[in-house]
Amino acid sequence: MKPSDTFKLVLLGAGALGLAFYVFSEPKEEALAYPSVEACIKAGVADEAACTAEFAKAQAIHNKTAPRYTNSGNCYADFGYDRCYRSRTASGGSVWLPFMMGYLLAPRIGSSVFTQPLYRTGRDPNRFYTSGGGRVDAATAKGRTKVAKSQARQPRARTRTVARGGFGRRATSGAS
Repeated sequence: MKPSDTFKLVLLGAGALGLAFYVFSEPKEEALAYPSVEACIKAGVADEAACTAEFAKAQAIHNKTAPRYTNSGNCYADFGYDRCYRSRTASGGSVWLPFMMGYLLAPRIGSSVFTQPLYRTGRDPNRFYTSGGGRVDAATAKGRTKVAKSQARQPRARTRTVARGGFGRRATSGAS
């Protein structure tokens, strides 16, 4: 085989891989992501009442869907030192949860994006992640971003506590 034939085969294979990635990559949904109510208001995309209401909704969802850990060390391993807190359970025990570092909301009425809490991991502290471990694209100054459709839907309540590290892997257990 001539070197030019080998080059053509490599080029054809790379093109096929690129096409497969494009065809099979998950579609993304437009969303808004903010680290705080103040950032939401400052962006001017939503009014103060909407920013405040959606933040409160995200906090309530955080209490139900945040990754749960049996000890601080495992939580710190995934989210970074001092980015977790102890929370009492209804049964009188306690779990460790990461702090909510922001929130995701729909950019318009009728969008399939659900308001939800966002987190920052110790491995990637400049990016937001959903409670299911889904990465949120970088946001513009106005908070506009994109998130995979599977991560834009309503998060499921947590029913299990993670005994070892694993945000985005083992920490995705939830109720059906």
